[in-house]
Amino acid sequence: MINQLKDEGERLLEKKLDLLLQTGQLLIQSLADSNRIDRNMRRVAVYMGIPPDRFHMHINYTTLMINISDGDHSLTKFRKCSDHTVNMDVLSEISHLSWKALEENYPLEKYEEKLHKITRKKRNYSRWVVISCVGLACGSFCKLFGCDWPAFFITFLASSVALFCRQEMHRRKINLYLTIATSAFIAVVLSGAGSLFNISNTPHHPIFASVLFLIPGVPIINCLDDMIDGFSIVGVTRSVIVLLTLGAISFGMLFALKALHIKDYSAVLTPHSSWWIIGLVAALAATGFAVLFNVPYRSVAICAAGGAAAILTRNVLMYECGWNLPLSSFSGALLVGFASIYLVHKAHVPAHVISIPPVIPMIPGVLMYKAMIGIFRLSSAGGTEQIPLLFNTLESAINAGLTVLCISLGVAIPNVIGRRYFSNVHHKKRMQEALMRLNSGN
Repeated sequence: MINQLKDEGERLLEKKLDLLLQTGQLLIQSLADSNRIDRNMRRVAVYMGIPPDRFHMHINYTTLMINISDGDHSLTKFRKCSDHTVNMDVLSEISHLSWKALEENYPLEKYEEKLHKITRKKRNYSRWVVISCVGLACGSFCKLFGCDWPAFFITFLASSVALFCRQEMHRRKINLYLTIATSAFIAVVLSGAGSLFNISNTPHHPIFASVLFLIPGVPIINCLDDMIDGFSIVGVTRSVIVLLTLGAISFGMLFALKALHIKDYSAVLTPHSSWWIIGLVAALAATGFAVLFNVPYRSVAICAAGGAAAILTRNVLMYECGWNLPLSSFSGALLVGFASIYLVHKAHVPAHVISIPPVIPMIPGVLMYKAMIGIFRLSSAGGTEQIPLLFNTLESAINAGLTVLCISLGVAIPNVIGRRYFSNVHHKKRMQEALMRLNSGN
């Protein structure tokens, strides 16, 4: 009889462990930052009646390992996490499920049923809606750089076709970096038509703008967030993936430029449109990334408004007040970050769902590409060209790095303050009650 009770206890503990692993796997594969993974998983463990001192977890980019104990049994399992794709809807659903399960004391079977429903849920937007919105987003980027309307439509076409090709290659499970390089090549070849056939008066703007949908914006922000929050190993892994992705994009761009025999592809990327047009195209760019990242329907309008506010704030500070790019971008991201903390309980989504898509248009993808392309060109440059090319490459790399750091801090600081001082009082109280119940039970 005692052995039978032990077996039942061990089976129950194993079921809890499997559900915890499935929850964590969904979060990792949806590209949640490590702090969010940690907080959600610990909340679910408390709901399941596992005290914090009996719950141990190791988070890696491709692996999740968990150890739990009920006093009589101790189980450890790990699970591989592959096919990482940004899915903000999953982050929102799991956050909602973890709080509801804790507050309403779900039976374990109900939690399992709802978790499986999240796993099987289709993405909110159809393939062609995503392609169209991403094309509009890249065209909006081009308009933000100061292009004319023909260049806008060239960028829309090039980025839409390139995204379609990327999706097809991903579906066939072709190597990630080969897929990215090929997509960049296709985008630049198509957008380079403007410079070959004199379709546009700003022919080089689409070359830079058409590949911006490939920018690893979420991994860039997450890698810095992880390092700030103390998850250094995951942060370093994400940073390596970011560098490899940027290298693949730059290689594809450089190969396409060589194929088109375009040697001088510099462009003055300064907006010349009125403020209302800049606000509109900024909102379109943020909307495109919100759709690409699969945010919930109710959050798209918030992301669009946040994108317009962030870009307008940055541009006013840069072009009217004379601030530099990193500090102006920090201010725009900080505004969006605090707005997301205020709206998080009104929109019923995690803060990152409505703070990351609006700031992605501010990430200096052009500077990153210039830096990476400069590195490739250094090996073939002549002696007299190497010094100025080296300085230009370093300048682009430093400005890009500082700007990304400032954007990440602008998003992270309000979240840290919000979690510390402005988190939902009812949620805090429910978590404390659950912990007290666990401690009294032990």
